[in-house]
Amino acid sequence: MLDVRLLQSAPIPLDVELTCANGELLALVGPSGSGKTSVSRSIAGLLPVATGRIRLGDEVWFDSERSRVVPAEERLIGMVFQNYALFPHLTALDNVLLAGSPKLGRRARREAARQLLAQMRLDGLVDRKPAELSGGQRQRVALARA
Repeated sequence: MLDVRLLQSAPIPLDVELTCANGELLALVGPSGSGKTSVSRSIAGLLPVATGRIRLGDEVWFDSERSRVVPAEERLIGMVFQNYALFPHLTALDNVLLAGSPKLGRRARREAARQLLAQMRLDGLVDRKPAELSGGQRQRVALARA
């Protein structure tokens, strides 16, 4: 279960409380500028929040009362950004490798990244940089990385 409570007045105002049970689908819906992306980025650990908590199952990722902050790279969560957020100087494979689990060895991470790209029908494009890919291909690289 995901349990989230976020509260701050600035720089980005947030007042959110949500829970999502295992297997449940949750959608954040609202007008432009209402904070949907900020909430998602906070859960992923990409946007610091002043007050609150974020818990996934038994793991506490953020708790302002206990000064607990788990870094983004240690949270088992992926995110696909509107603009894909691919590093332009890296190949498709290297972009996916950035999100590989640090628990796997280098060779296992590389194989897992290649398999993900193959599942996205990008196995022949692993050495291309984002500028050499179509918009749909970039989107699939971002999905593989997530």
